[in-house]
Amino acid sequence: MYSKSEKVTRLNSEKGFSLIELTISFALFLIVSAAVFGLLQVARESKTVVSENSALNKNVRMALNIVGRDTYNAGFGYPLRNTVILPDNRLSTLLGIPNDSNTTRDTVAPIIAGNNLTVNTYNTAANIRTDQITMLFKDTTFNQVGGVSQPLSINAATTTSGGIDEIIPLSGSNTLCRVNDLYLISGNTGSTIGVSTALSGSNIVQFSNGDGLGFNQTGTSGPLRSITVPASIQRIRMITYFVTADGTFTRREYANVLPATGFVDEPLIYGVEDFQIQYVMDDGSLSDNPSAGPNGIPGDADDTPTNLAAVRQVRFTVSVRSTELNAADQPYRFSQTTTFSTRNLGYDVN
Repeated sequence: MYSKSEKVTRLNSEKGFSLIELTISFALFLIVSAAVFGLLQVARESKTVVSENSALNKNVRMALNIVGRDTYNAGFGYPLRNTVILPDNRLSTLLGIPNDSNTTRDTVAPIIAGNNLTVNTYNTAANIRTDQITMLFKDTTFNQVGGVSQPLSINAATTTSGGIDEIIPLSGSNTLCRVNDLYLISGNTGSTIGVSTALSGSNIVQFSNGDGLGFNQTGTSGPLRSITVPASIQRIRMITYFVTADGTFTRREYANVLPATGFVDEPLIYGVEDFQIQYVMDDGSLSDNPSAGPNGIPGDADDTPTNLAAVRQVRFTVSVRSTELNAADQPYRFSQTTTFSTRNLGYDVN
């Protein structure tokens, strides 16, 4: 049996929390929980930002690595001082750049600039136009001798009664050549570019009008017939980088890949808002379009295409945005500028 005082002491020791204590404890719990939830939310948003930016960054870097490879190769095995010509405006028609102001044959530099050409409808700002660049260089897989690609020595071109230009390699065999390949034909009097349209017999390479790129112009007035011996033929590659209107950064390779359209497109980045190019010249100056001449307007009388051989570096700026939105309902954006050297344009390897 407990005494009365012992009962009171025992009851006092067993009483629960008061309402005030419970209220304070619950309030503290809510505060701590809110703080923890806030930290988790910040961490989640930070992770999302990092993840989205990393994905954008990775896509841009991978694409620019490919661009850099072709920029380094631009002009490799391509005559820099031995003028390469094509019929008037064939190149501008293919690339969508302004026509020149004359009717003479056009020179083809190893780098071809296209400034502010394509309206980018993916960009929310109005009337944003993106740049493009085209590069030409030797196809090192052609006629490898001792691991090094060599041109094929050829006879001077002749024209058949059907109006087809024909070339016969001095080796007496056309097995190294393919239909729809892009060739640089060089001789004492200069160089031209043609697309092979057929192989005749075992020793003839034919070039007829109506090729996929629109380059060939056959007959005595055509550039191929003006090449004199000693002459050679070498397969080359022609690559254009551009952004489609819907924001797809694209690498286009012409001929050599045997498509009916004359080229194959490889999408590299989606969601591109802008693509701008600047050219660092051999005197250190910057130009948006070196061939446009002193007034900077392409397609008029002061154009100077030969200036493109004086490019020493190319600076690319790519701006992209994601389809995902951040906490402020804005897309994630990333921009990168990278400069690549045109290491083959400083000297003539031919």
